[in-house]
Amino acid sequence: MEIEFRVCPESVRQAKRIFVERGELPALPLATPILHSWKRCREHHVAAERLLPPEEGVVETLILEQARQSVEEWLRLARPVLEGVFGGFDTSRSVLVVADTQGLIVEAEGNSSFLERAQRVHLARGAIWHEGVRGTNAVGTAIAEGAPVEVLGPEHYLSCNEFLACTAAPIFDGTGRLVAVLDVSCDWHDHHPHTRALVDTAVRLIENHAIVARHRGLRIHLHRDAHALGSFVDDAIVCVDDDGRVVAANSAARRLFSLRHEELGAVPLERLFRRAAPVPRGDEPVLLYDPQGNPLYARFEGRRARVVIRRADPAPANDALAELDTGDEALRRVIAQARRVLDKDIPILLRGESGVGKELFAQALHRSSPRRDKPFVAVNCAALPEALIEAELFGYAPGAYTGARREGSLGRIREAHGGTLFLDEIGDMPLALQGRLLRVLETKEVVPLGGKPVRVEFALIAATHRDLPAEVEAGRFRADLYYRLAGLTLTLPPLRERSDLPVLVERILRACAPDRDLRLAPEVAAAFAAHSWPGNVRELAQALRVAAALVDEEEMVIGWEALPEGLAAALKQRTSMSPSLPQGQEETLELATLSRAAIERALVASRGNRTAAARRLGISRATLYRKLREMGSTPAQAAG
Repeated sequence: MEIEFRVCPESVRQAKRIFVERGELPALPLATPILHSWKRCREHHVAAERLLPPEEGVVETLILEQARQSVEEWLRLARPVLEGVFGGFDTSRSVLVVADTQGLIVEAEGNSSFLERAQRVHLARGAIWHEGVRGTNAVGTAIAEGAPVEVLGPEHYLSCNEFLACTAAPIFDGTGRLVAVLDVSCDWHDHHPHTRALVDTAVRLIENHAIVARHRGLRIHLHRDAHALGSFVDDAIVCVDDDGRVVAANSAARRLFSLRHEELGAVPLERLFRRAAPVPRGDEPVLLYDPQGNPLYARFEGRRARVVIRRADPAPANDALAELDTGDEALRRVIAQARRVLDKDIPILLRGESGVGKELFAQALHRSSPRRDKPFVAVNCAALPEALIEAELFGYAPGAYTGARREGSLGRIREAHGGTLFLDEIGDMPLALQGRLLRVLETKEVVPLGGKPVRVEFALIAATHRDLPAEVEAGRFRADLYYRLAGLTLTLPPLRERSDLPVLVERILRACAPDRDLRLAPEVAAAFAAHSWPGNVRELAQALRVAAALVDEEEMVIGWEALPEGLAAALKQRTSMSPSLPQGQEETLELATLSRAAIERALVASRGNRTAAARRLGISRATLYRKLREMGSTPAQAAG
């Protein structure tokens, strides 16, 4: 395979030659770690052109064995990981190297023909590949930089190593202490562009396996995405002692919380989060917030110590939008867009099917805005009789018409002064009143019936399930009003397209019965995942409220019998599932009767992520894989 160099190899050689002779750094786009390493090598008078004699930089057998013993635990953890990560990778012309913290190679495995060539430059057990001995190289430079490094061809400081392409990453323990280095080296003609990703993945897995093996107490696995939580390789992992102090954290967690080596063992868990952690409920992810107020999803593992994040600051009142973030990427993008205009005078138009939560979203927008302490006034334009909507919106003066209240009425628009006016189902507003509303928006004045103009100022949020451009085209909605309303249009996704159903179910059940650990039976969870939910979140919430009320007090698992009759019948018909499982099998649902359509729907909703799809179906990933094999082919959406 022809390697793609960052810079032409001959240009790198010439630049290195000039640097060695004159100390002038080249004006080439070389990676920063390479330039740093060249400077260190020159400062330490490493001879770039010399060929090392066999005995230089090679330790005696006794020293090698002592070094091996110091990393034996890590070698034991690394072997199954390396077999899993590099099992399908062509290692026929490469060498896999593990070195200690001084760059001493304690393990080197690979193809015998390439090993012979590697040994000519002492890329073998017992050789020291510290920068001070071997110049710029992936092992030594990764140690010096404390980060993954790739060194290609002539980027090596020593000329004799220029035939190599080397990729290395440091391995850290749970306190951030360097313990070893993993490296893959080959002839640069055979270098694979995916090598760095594989090395990075292997190192993260080794670190995570080590932290799990070493810390049997409470471990908290964290991820920004609720459905990616549990992937293990990408989890941030925090280990906590019985006193609630963070004693270890993997690299991802140390970056996430800016934890320093000297802080571990002294940092209280509560410092990491802004909200107290609810008691873990089985394997359901728990929603937390990092110090910046960003949502994190957590799963508690290991010994279930009752650690509580006691003195954490409560979630700020202006972070209501974060409460809506339950892990769905489409909704998260909508929330991110909304945040950008909260302090701007820009009207917002919410679009979405009935029941997706448009008013709930509007309330969160208001509570997250600078107007949070002012009124939030909601008007359902479809629910008001046409004869009353004008008076309801614009108000009226005392005695304005027969039957009016003697003291008059402010009207909903004036009630919203200083705050937020939410016009729900704006697409159903009578055409005659659309002109009056447009005038209010343009002049910032409202004229009550029988009264004089009054200045008003408010943030405007409108919502509709209708296609307003089509309504404009049909003459049922004013184009000028539409353009005034649609400063920023946000479309809320329907429930059937969202990937956060399990989190929504958990939240709603907790709100319905905060003192009970209610959860869906696996077959019901699978049916929920397959259902199209035409009523969206409203239908889901209503069904769960009924179920929470009907399930027996001593029961914690919601089965078919607790669901509303019509929904239960529709779910059973759609998924062709039996209403219950044999006693004792609730937690090991085999999906024997689950339809292909249900599985494909879960895979689509999870964007092909099988782990997330299994979670939506309420089953294990192994069970899902088994069902896919039984079906004889993998659905097209099952990407991995």
